[in-house]
Amino acid sequence: MNQISEIEDAGEIRHGLGPIWAATRIANPDFAVCAPVTFRAGAAFPLSTTAWRDDVFAPILLPALRGALGHARRCEVRELAALDRRLSEQLGDGLRTASIRAGRRLALHGSDLRGDRLLPRLAENLRTDTASGHLAIVFAARCGAFSLPDTIAVGAYIFQEMCAGAPTAGVSAVCDFVARCIEPLGGPSIELRAA
Repeated sequence: MNQISEIEDAGEIRHGLGPIWAATRIANPDFAVCAPVTFRAGAAFPLSTTAWRDDVFAPILLPALRGALGHARRCEVRELAALDRRLSEQLGDGLRTASIRAGRRLALHGSDLRGDRLLPRLAENLRTDTASGHLAIVFAARCGAFSLPDTIAVGAYIFQEMCAGAPTAGVSAVCDFVARCIEPLGGPSIELRAA
């Protein structure tokens, strides 16, 4: 059984999700070495993913991601900060801490994208403690910088969470889960567009 942490080529990804896997690497080049964020695999991967999807992803992270994508595309820094504060209120202590740790790392190391004005402003907000820097918000801002459609950005975020929280999970199980999560989002095909 191939483990999700061992994937090196998007061609190994099932359900046509290769472009989404590739987008994960674009939005967060260090995603494969991140510690668990809001998902941690339990003894039974299917039960853990269902609980995370129903308790954390669908009610909290998905609305934050989708809202942040819209604000990022319009370079609305204050609105992103408001979403960031809302996430701090919604996530429990352990999840909040891990989300902020991962988000700050991505924001501070990935803020020098040539031609983008939003990411340096987000990094400055973190340096001045104007925002917490949750991973979902920073990740969405980076996806916006690369003009990734919502479905691709959301799927890429899920891949990132699965790789960090369940690195030994099988590729097929992770792909099945990601496909189930993004299917209701509909939207455009999952082909990547040039930024």
